[in-house]
Amino acid sequence: MSATAIIIPCYNEGKRLNQSAFLSFLADNKNYYLFLVDDGSTDNTFKVLTELQIQNPTQINILKNDKNLGKGESVRKGMIATYNTQKFAQIGFLDADLSTPLTEFLVLTDFLTQHNKKAVFGSRLKRVGVVIERSSLRHFVGRFFATLIGWTIKIPFYDTQCGAKVFSSDVIPTIISTPFVSRWLFDVEIILRLKQLLGKEVTSLLYEYPINNWSEVEGSKITWKDGIKIPLELLRIKIQDFRQ
Repeated sequence: MSATAIIIPCYNEGKRLNQSAFLSFLADNKNYYLFLVDDGSTDNTFKVLTELQIQNPTQINILKNDKNLGKGESVRKGMIATYNTQKFAQIGFLDADLSTPLTEFLVLTDFLTQHNKKAVFGSRLKRVGVVIERSSLRHFVGRFFATLIGWTIKIPFYDTQCGAKVFSSDVIPTIISTPFVSRWLFDVEIILRLKQLLGKEVTSLLYEYPINNWSEVEGSKITWKDGIKIPLELLRIKIQDFRQ
């Protein structure tokens, strides 16, 4: 069975990291490996990550940014590290708070491999029989920004910002080629890079998969100040895309 790397960007997550969930998942899934990226945390995050690695040094790796670079660059550095090992057929990332459970990441990866996709993105689409716990305010704000993002990428995505995504390793060089313009909207840049690589096939090789379980966790690092910047960041991403 092919190996899969999961990158977990961590910034001041010392109190929120569910160590038992990570360790239990790895015990049950020996072909999965975690790359935990401490993004210049100012709390005890690195200490907690080190404790985790001691308990499973085979499947847990730690990377550390000397200063806070943002989620996008932390994910990119994690992708560079995992790709350079040449050990993984699939490489993805997941939010440290496990708002998307690790079991859902398994589903995304299985779908990617079984249907020969190049990328599978989790999507928080509310429907009968699933558990999507999200405040009404964040939902409506999210839908507003989703409309702006749709204008940018020209692909009918419902939810680009769900923090659970997995890729076939052969597309990773394109994704990591240059630093991202945006700290938070790097997911949009990933889609645009995949569009350039895959051309017209992008709509069939990139898949948005509706997950069955997602729960909002308090302590989000995105502030209202960041939200105000989103339209400007989208414009910068759009301008960059035109130049490529």
